Amino acid sequence: MKEWVKKHYFASTAALACLVGLVLVLMFWRFMVQYEEGVLEVCAEGQDAYVQLVLDQIYIRDNRTDASIIEEILGSLDASTNKYWTFSKEETMLFVKDVSETNKYKGFTTATYYISESATEFLQNLRLNSVTHGRITIEDRRYVASGVIFEYNGSEYRLCLLSNEEVFLDNNAFLGGRINISLCYALAVVLMVVGAMLFAHRIGKLRAEILEKEGMMVELNASIAKLNEKLLVKATYDMRRTLFQESMLPVFLDRITQKNVCPVSFVLLNCANEKIFLEQAQVMLDRSVLRFRLTGDQAYTDTAVSGQILLIFLNCDRKQAFAHLRPLITISVTVRTIEEWKPEQGDIHKFLENMRDKNQ
Repeated sequence: MKEWVKKHYFASTAALACLVGLVLVLMFWRFMVQYEEGVLEVCAEGQDAYVQLVLDQIYIRDNRTDASIIEEILGSLDASTNKYWTFSKEETMLFVKDVSETNKYKGFTTATYYISESATEFLQNLRLNSVTHGRITIEDRRYVASGVIFEYNGSEYRLCLLSNEEVFLDNNAFLGGRINISLCYALAVVLMVVGAMLFAHRIGKLRAEILEKEGMMVELNASIAKLNEKLLVKATYDMRRTLFQESMLPVFLDRITQKNVCPVSFVLLNCANEKIFLEQAQVMLDRSVLRFRLTGDQAYTDTAVSGQILLIFLNCDRKQAFAHLRPLITISVTVRTIEEWKPEQGDIHKFLENMRDKNQ
């Protein structure tokens, strides 16, 4: 899973950013619902006070009839299709103030008008002389309802004020504020998502550049390693500067065999002054001539000789090797033997060992 995320970094970040954006949108929707609930609750409390004021006006004068209450008080109140009063005695509707439905339900029971479950429950929960409010639905329209039960002249009445929720929620000031909040929140979410995607895109490009540079570094390191190996091999075979110890001899013999070098000429020398011989050999012999200082049991024991040297001529027969060596032969340098090896003569290690044994 981690490898997939690394490989598809931009897609993973974009998906995560969109998911976070969706969560933020859902949170915003939930917060706006709570905000609207709070606004409606505040409006309902204000509406309760309005109903209480009307109730106080009814109690000011005694012996009013139902008609006088409607005509003198309820009839003077503003009403519209979004806000109106209902007035009922016991279970009988006396008045519904609505521009388009004035007195439409007069004489019917309250159940005729409050036909929804929420409206019926609200009506049943009204309290005596204590204004309460609730949220009801009538004919698919939602209302904030405030109502109270009161007793007058021995009869029980229900007085309710219904206001369409849209009256509060679509109020210019509130609606403008809600739109501004929504726009700011939406802009913040979009900026966050787009910013995250741009950041992921930039990070992806940087990762690609880093991987590309890492690949270039690997190639450069490989090239450097090859060059170092070539330089090491060149330095190894550059006998103008190198005189190997006898312990390195088996390694070179193995390389000669692996690279199918043929023919190979071995020359055993007794050298009275090794330093002078090597200085002359740097000029007279090329880089293809390997030089070894012999030690141990197979080294010569002549007290007049200061060193025993083995020269190996690569791709050179016995006659050619002697011709190259001739200018170096002096009183202080004597040739013990020159022998030529070819693959058909058997193992090169055994060949050299036998040659040295014969010349001890």
